[in-house]
Amino acid sequence: MKRFLPSGLIVIAISLAVNTSVAAKGKSEVITKPVAQATNSTSIEYITPFELVGNAYQGQYRKQSIPGFGSFIYDVKTGKVTAKDLVEAAIVAKVLPSQAIADRNYLSNVDWQLRSLDR
Repeated sequence: MKRFLPSGLIVIAISLAVNTSVAAKGKSEVITKPVAQATNSTSIEYITPFELVGNAYQGQYRKQSIPGFGSFIYDVKTGKVTAKDLVEAAIVAKVLPSQAIADRNYLSNVDWQLRSLDR
């Protein structure tokens, strides 16, 4: 009896894992991404600061002289790339509207994302 107990527990654990994953496949979840907006009355949508920094890290603003990957992190840590530089690069790349450079809240959030790269 004792030798069947561990194998029985293993069978139960595997069957629970399989049933749980099959049940999870049938459920769909809609994930919405937050969009930062300008504080004035116009409804201008920006990409999120998280996406902006993530895109920069992946090298999407190399044409605008923002390096990617390790060089991006190094330039942020040494102050060669700032939130303002990154927003300006995104404006030139036509990812952000020109009003984004004057949005202090947006710049502050981009700066916070850049500082979080150190952690």
